[in-house]
Formats: sequence, structure tokens, C-alpha cells
Amino acid sequence: MRHLSLTGSLACLTASLLLGGAVLAQDPAPDATPAAEPTPAPSEPEAGLLGVPYFPLDEGRRWVYRLTYSIETIHEGGADKPGEAPKAEHRLDAYVAPPQELRGKKVAVLEWKLDQELAQRAYYRVEEGVLTCVRRLQARAENVKEFGFDPAQPVCPLEPKVGAEWSWEGKNGPEQGKQTWKVLREEEVETRAGKFKALVLETRYEGEADTGTMTRWLVKDVGIVKEVSEVKTPLHVIRTEGSLVKFEGKKP
Repeated sequence: MRHLSLTGSLACLTASLLLGGAVLAQDPAPDATPAAEPTPAPSEPEAGLLGVPYFPLDEGRRWVYRLTYSIETIHEGGADKPGEAPKAEHRLDAYVAPPQELRGKKVAVLEWKLDQELAQRAYYRVEEGVLTCVRRLQARAENVKEFGFDPAQPVCPLEPKVGAEWSWEGKNGPEQGKQTWKVLREEEVETRAGKFKALVLETRYEGEADTGTMTRWLVKDVGIVKEVSEVKTPLHVIRTEGSLVKFEGKKP
């Protein structure tokens, strides 16, 4: 599942929080080679780089999450074996890095570190009132996997409403994929960072070899405060959960 971010960071969450790309990042292709970095661009205010209220990307923002995951192996009969990876607790740090230039446009850059090791970097831009992800890089040690989205994935609109739905279909790196989003409801959620009034956003993904679902709790002017996901591949079922511990707003 390549759309994850939080939990994705462990397992994309799709795509994963923020939580969506980490677990996938832990098992990169052995022949992957580091991708060239886009040319850094001077940091300056620009509406297209600030994200949207429920997914802010102002420079200086930082989030710390508590992350757990489990992995089950699917044997030949199709049933799952007991989880082989215990639900140990991990720390996931997310932060907005200086903007860069990609495909002739400046893009906001969001990075995730899993237990202090870079796990994912994603490139975003607001286009026509929608926050889109144009590229994602997953890394573990010297191994790097890069995924360009064609067309760009619509992550979150400027003003999401309960009942709103949108979808994406296109290329996820070398693979074809489909993804849908739906704002299910508004509810209160509590994490170590406090109590919040959140929109609950459900994402479903279908790729050539894997499928997944991800639920995110999004809070206005804060971002992702909780994320739960399940990714199914031909060999494994990966379940992740992340919740916000603390966060810092944009720089003065």
C-alpha cells in the first residue's frame, strides 16, 4: 500500500499519518538505489505550500506520534498465522522541511523519522483548493524507494465536509492503483496530546498486489491526531495504529 503516511510510515497509511509508509519502508526492494534529491528552493510564503486547515504544512510544524504495529504471515492455506511481530511501541517524528522545487513548481516537504531513522519523505502542493501528493520517497538505511503519482493524489480538500467523497486512479510508481476517500463523521477523540474535535476520514486502496484501508482523525489547524490502518499483501497482513503525543505550531 503506497498511499499511507503515519501508520504507513511504519507499515500510507496510505499512503501513510501521517501515519502511512513506514511499515512498507521497512522492507524496500533490495536493488533500490538512492533517488536524486530535487533542487532546494528558497523558503518563502506561498499559498500552495501551506497545506489545508485539516492538513497544515507551514514550515516549522512538528508532530510526535506513538506508533504500534503487528505483522501476520499468510500460509499456503490462506489463513493467518499468529502475529510474528509483537506490538512494540515506536516513536514517529513528523516535521515540515524547507520547500523544494519539483517538476518546475515549489512543493511542501513533509518528512517522517521512525525511531530517529528517516522512513518517508512526501511532496505536496495545493492545487485548485485540494492538497495533492505528487511524489513519495520511502527509505530505510541505504535503501530508497521512490513513488511518483500520475496524476497527483488528492489528499484533502480545503473544506472537507461530512459525507464528502473523492477518488483517484493512476500510476503509483510502476504500478497501477485505485484509491477512494470518504469523510465518515465528526467526533471527539483523545490522545496523549489532549482532546480534539476531529473529522474521521476513511481511505481504501487497491493496487496490483496489495489492498488496504486507513482511517484518520483530522483536526483543524493541527492535522492528523490518530490513524489506524490494515494492509494486505500476498504474504502478510500489516496492522498499524498511531496517535499524537505532542505537536508544535508554525514558526512566528
